[in-house]
Amino acid sequence: MKRREFLVVMGMGLVVSAVCGTGELLATEGATIIGGRVTGDGEPLSGVLVSDGYRIVRTGSDGQYKLPIGPSSGRFVFVTTPRGYWTESYYVPIDKAASSGKADFSLAPRRQPDRFNFAFICDLADLSTGPKKVGTRKTKASIREINALDPTPAFIMVQGDICIQAGQGKNCVDCFAVSKIPTRIGIGNHEIMAKQENPYGAYERLFGPTYYSFDWGPVHFIVMNGNKAMPLGKGNATVHGAVEGSELAWLEADLAAQPKGKPIIVGVHIPIVSTYPARRTDLDDGPFWETPNDKLLTDLLARYHVKLVLQGHMHENERITVGGVEYVESVSLSGSWWHDGEGFERATDGCPRGYRIVSVDGSKVTHRYRSSCESHVDRRGEFVRLQGRVAASKKAVFTFNCYDAPSGSTAQARIDNGPWRRMARFRYKSSPIDTPHHWRLVTDTTRLGSKRHTIQARVTWPDGTVVVEEEAFVVAE
Repeated sequence: MKRREFLVVMGMGLVVSAVCGTGELLATEGATIIGGRVTGDGEPLSGVLVSDGYRIVRTGSDGQYKLPIGPSSGRFVFVTTPRGYWTESYYVPIDKAASSGKADFSLAPRRQPDRFNFAFICDLADLSTGPKKVGTRKTKASIREINALDPTPAFIMVQGDICIQAGQGKNCVDCFAVSKIPTRIGIGNHEIMAKQENPYGAYERLFGPTYYSFDWGPVHFIVMNGNKAMPLGKGNATVHGAVEGSELAWLEADLAAQPKGKPIIVGVHIPIVSTYPARRTDLDDGPFWETPNDKLLTDLLARYHVKLVLQGHMHENERITVGGVEYVESVSLSGSWWHDGEGFERATDGCPRGYRIVSVDGSKVTHRYRSSCESHVDRRGEFVRLQGRVAASKKAVFTFNCYDAPSGSTAQARIDNGPWRRMARFRYKSSPIDTPHHWRLVTDTTRLGSKRHTIQARVTWPDGTVVVEEEAFVVAE
């Protein structure tokens, strides 16, 4: 392919080759040129993207490529596995590639139809919590549950936190050995060893590149890093959200390399879009909870018509659309860090622990939240702490949690098939976290009497989806 595009990263003073065909390499001062070959089922594959984490080149008709590596390169050379192929060996350490002068990739055929599901999970938290290692056991149970879903998901996409900081990297590997379907893992803030010379080293030794891409069926997937180790002085360090430097240059190059109209799904741990920091009254380290150059990123992702951005970090469900792109914080697999042990696990927004099932049908992408294992429920929301009883009061409060309601949803409630009344957004006074999908109704229950009553909630999503849930109660004298 005789094609060459240039990407200008504004504000960084960088000009890089976004996509180069074989023999069309950008002359880069101080660069080492490596070569290699990409094959599928033993045959050369043309037009396949190969990257050093900064530049991207395409293979020629003979499956060969040449790639300059230099100071801006990442720590790996990796291939973007094209539709119909797969490999677990999609990367080579850049030092090894530089010393040998090459990095070859052998891909195996894999059936990838236009219609498929995949599972998205995040925030596994400490996988050795407690003497009985409940986190490890419950994570394996959820992976077995995903294996048994009908239809079987094509793969599992994991977007941090797997808690390498707590020494649980090998436990994570052990957990995903249970999976009967392919897995692609992304990095979270709890994989960053902020005090080490290479903060990403422990993760890279287990899982390879901290950002990369792959195709499955008609969709292009981008797994981002988005984490930056930040020193605090006096030997302390933390992690902030950041998509910058070589990762940002690679991201734009990767987006620019995709054919027009191809669906694109992005995964990142620390959210690019979230109202969580604004809803917290107790935060003084904002960058830990957000990505400061969010406007640059939302503009970039909108320009390339990204379908969906899957995010983690906050242990809650929140769905916001910006520039035509839906950004989803997906609930944590660990709930609130496994604090309920053997029992029912809830995340910070009151949702049962779980994961997200994303469905692809050609260019159409939809998704839904699913609660998991011991915390599975068949409903889509609940009246919080109702427990079948409410006080006789002129200002009795009914609170409804619609687990996966997007931003912009509205809610109504009615008692005993009476008139629908508007429910207002609600915040718990006892918590600094203002959840994004709770509503409340304040009403007079003194005249209801002691017989059995029902209350219904009706939540209308911006796309027209209507969620209705009902619960019975009696009025306590």
